[in-house]
Amino acid sequence: MDDVDLEKYKILYEHQKNQFEKEVERFRRLEEKATKYFGSMTIAVGAYLFLVRWAIESLLPPQNPIGWLVIVSIVLTFVSFMSSWSFSFRATKLSDIVRMPSDTALIDYFSDNLRGTVLLGLSRRYSEAIIEIEKTYKDKLYLVIKTYSEITFTAWSLTVSVALISASQWSN
Repeated sequence: MDDVDLEKYKILYEHQKNQFEKEVERFRRLEEKATKYFGSMTIAVGAYLFLVRWAIESLLPPQNPIGWLVIVSIVLTFVSFMSSWSFSFRATKLSDIVRMPSDTALIDYFSDNLRGTVLLGLSRRYSEAIIEIEKTYKDKLYLVIKTYSEITFTAWSLTVSVALISASQWSN
């Protein structure tokens, strides 16, 4: 193997290694976002429970159309909170991402093969790992996107519910 081929393999190896590191970092950022969504949902559910507990005493049993609207909005908001929280919980589930080998077989591979062969073999392994990480990333991304859309609906539901609770408290 000449120096030109070896230099090409070095460049390929470095490129694949950098791409692998970028994919791992991208995946970690997505996991952090999922965790933030989960934390936000948990806090929001707690705050809403506190508000509803305070308001429910004067709302039950509903005595007018606004009272019924409030009850329906509370139920809808709870259902949407649970849906958002469920997606958020699934998105925060830890995923085992691929790692590069570091066992005795790799050491043997290094000692039994030429430098160019080793660089090419590692480049291929990085390429395979990148493909695996991308698949795991896409699965988690679907859940994070779904969580976001559920949170958006929940926010609207929460806004309507709080407005109706305020209106019912104001009218009494």
